[in-house]
Amino acid sequence: METKILVVDDHPAIRSTMLDVLESEGFCTFVASNGIEANNLYVEHEFDFVLMDMQMPDIKGVDLFRKMQVLRKKSAEFIFISAFSAPELENEARELGCIAFLHKPIQVEEVIKIIRSRKRTSILLFIENNHLRDNVGNEIRRGKFGIEECDNIDDALILLRQINYNFVVLDQDSPGLEQERVSNTIKVANSQSRILEINEDQEPTIILKMIAKHLTL
Repeated sequence: METKILVVDDHPAIRSTMLDVLESEGFCTFVASNGIEANNLYVEHEFDFVLMDMQMPDIKGVDLFRKMQVLRKKSAEFIFISAFSAPELENEARELGCIAFLHKPIQVEEVIKIIRSRKRTSILLFIENNHLRDNVGNEIRRGKFGIEECDNIDDALILLRQINYNFVVLDQDSPGLEQERVSNTIKVANSQSRILEINEDQEPTIILKMIAKHLTL
């Protein structure tokens, strides 16, 4: 499936450079010079990623991010870029769910690496609670990650012996013995899988923040 990217920046040279580079990498790329253009394109197309300047003449990047998040049930993944060091804006953007915050001058290779890593990341979702598994699974798919789901420990262990997943997502309230068996299987397989835990008291959206945090370490 073709990866669609929207680049939002008021600087013509940045738009032109990013358009040329991203299209040369095989991505279907659109550009916008301001918030209005970006908003209109976002309504018309279903983007996988949005690369957005934090400060534009007509609107702040985080404010446009909020508007875009409510426009579509299936939202894109956002990468912010900024010419200024603004910890409060960076924290706000990350709390809203952006996957990366980059500083100008832009390292184009880093942008491409982030996009490709999202497409290649594989996740095993082992949660027996159907409601929790469905909600968390939907969030992971919204993040454009590859996902395998299972609802019993035997299937989970078989998969872990065969595939080196980037992440294994568990129910924090699952029996301790099951968690121990998963952990031991990862160790025996000499896998680099990282275990993430979530429970029903948490918002499912937090799983994408957990994944993004580890991908940017």
